Amino acid sequence: MSNEIITTLISVGATSLISVIGFWITSTSLKKSFRNELHKNRDNVFLGHMSAIPLYILELLDEMMEIDNSTLKNKRQKEQNLKSFKKIINTTYSYGSEEAIKILALMQKENYAAAKDNVEQDIYRMIAIYCLAATQIKFDVTGIAVSPNFWFQLRLNDYSEHKEKYRIATNILIKELELNKKFKF
Repeated sequence: MSNEIITTLISVGATSLISVIGFWITSTSLKKSFRNELHKNRDNVFLGHMSAIPLYILELLDEMMEIDNSTLKNKRQKEQNLKSFKKIINTTYSYGSEEAIKILALMQKENYAAAKDNVEQDIYRMIAIYCLAATQIKFDVTGIAVSPNFWFQLRLNDYSEHKEKYRIATNILIKELELNKKFKF
């Protein structure tokens, strides 16, 4: 073979090899970019749906704590609270973490048991469940772990009298549901 043919073959082979390597690098890069974009979109959907849920939970808890059982207005408010609670449950189940779902599942289980047996619920435990649900979802959305103790201090007039009951109820729930230990107080 002549030198020209060998030179041409080497030139074509090198060009082809560079093209194949370039194609492989581009393909790998596009796959990675596509995967990253999917994760980013999934996270945006999660944040879009879940970011306001802690606020809704705490507003619902406030409403429930203020209800006076005697008036028609409060009957309507209870119906509205039930709708709000169903929306919270559906959104959390659709987009929330396993821990957030466990908290709401326990809340519903205890609500159903109390309604079925017509017994009064442990108010400290129920308030702690609501606060832990908001705390867990806040953690899921922001990555910030805050003790529910701060909410108790902010919102409960008689907090100092019942601090120990709230602490015990909260810490038992954290252990029972295997939640983040940073939520303890």
